Amino acid sequence: MTEQEKVKLIQEISEDIIRISVKDLKGKNNSDHEKAVELLARALYDFSALYLSPQSLHEEALKGTVAKVKIAFNILDRMKKTNVVVTRINN
Repeated sequence: MTEQEKVKLIQEISEDIIRISVKDLKGKNNSDHEKAVELLARALYDFSALYLSPQSLHEEALKGTVAKVKIAFNILDRMKKTNVVVTRINN
């Protein structure tokens, strides 16, 4: 498999992940994990598109890709911080 074929495969798989993520599940709310996975898949798709299209505007596309990755990180980081439970023991 050539390098280009591998990148196209990555792009196809990330597109499948996006398709699964946005599938309408009749009122089911996406969890924060699911939102982060979708954002990371979109960033991976964008990054592979950049790789395959050397004539594209890389600077603008990279800004969008970085933004998606940062948002996904912030979602996961916020979840980690909000899962802390403080218990007081009364004496």
